[in-house]
Amino acid sequence: MIDKIAFLFAEGLKNFLRNKLTNFLCIITILINFTILGTFFVAGFNTDSLVNFFRSKYTFEIFLNEGVDSRQTNAIASDLEANLAISSVLLIDKEESADIFLKEFGENVVDMLGYNPLPISLKVYLEKDNFNLKNIESMIEEIESYNFVDSVEYRGVYIDNIEDKINLFIFLFLVLVIGIIFISIQMISNTVKLSMSNRSDFIEILQYNGASNMFIKIPFFIESILQSAIGAFIAFLLVNYSFIVINSYFNLNIQVDDVLWAWMIGFSLVIGIYASNRAMKRILL
Repeated sequence: MIDKIAFLFAEGLKNFLRNKLTNFLCIITILINFTILGTFFVAGFNTDSLVNFFRSKYTFEIFLNEGVDSRQTNAIASDLEANLAISSVLLIDKEESADIFLKEFGENVVDMLGYNPLPISLKVYLEKDNFNLKNIESMIEEIESYNFVDSVEYRGVYIDNIEDKINLFIFLFLVLVIGIIFISIQMISNTVKLSMSNRSDFIEILQYNGASNMFIKIPFFIESILQSAIGAFIAFLLVNYSFIVINSYFNLNIQVDDVLWAWMIGFSLVIGIYASNRAMKRILL
C-alpha cells in the first residue's frame, strides 16, 4: 500500500517537473487570478476602512469677502468647530494663500499684479465618525448664504458616489469570482489534457495491467494540486505585502484576514481537483 502511494506521488511530481513550461504558465495564470481575487476579497471586507479613508480626505473651503477682519474670521472658525460634524478648521490668511499659489503655480501673485487679490479662507476638515453628507451639504448651503462669504468649494459628490457604489463593487466582485473560476478551470484542464497526452503510453500500460481510473488519475491530481497551491500561495504573499505597503503609505488600517492564505489555497485546490477530474474523465472515457 505504501509502495503504491509512493509510486503515485512520484509520478505526480514527475509530471509536474516534466511539463515545466506548461506548468509555469498555469501557475502564473493562477497567481494573477488569485492576486486579483484576494485583493477584491480584502477590499470587500474592509469597505468601512476605505470609506473612512475617503471621508478623512473630504474637506471644504470657505472663501471670505474682502473686508472681513480677524475678529470676525476667528468667530466664524469657532462657530464651525463647535459643530460635531467638523473635526478642525484651518485659517488661511492672504499671505498663506499667496504662498500656496506660489507652490502650486510657481508664480508670485504680488509680483505679477502688484497686490494680493487672494481672499482669506477657512479650510474645514470633517469628522469621519459623524459624517453625514446630506447634513454637510445643508450646512454648506447655509454658510453660502452668509453675507461675509464669497464662495464655498467642496467635492461632496465624489464621496457620495463612492458610498453609493458599494453594492456595485460587491456585484463586480461576484462576477470576477465567476470569471476567475472559469479561466482557472480551463487553464488547469488544458494542462492536464496535455500532460495525459504526453503520457498516453504510460496510461495504456496501466490500463492493460488492470489499474483503475482513480489509480491513473491520482498523479495528475497531484500535478494540479501543486500548480494550484503554488500559484495561490504566492498570490497570498503578494496580496499581504501589497496591503502592508498601502497601509503604510496611505496611513490606512486595512486588515488582511489571518485565514486568507488557507481560504485562497483551499479554494484553488478545489478548482484544481475539479478541473483535472473534468479533463481526465473526458480522456479516459
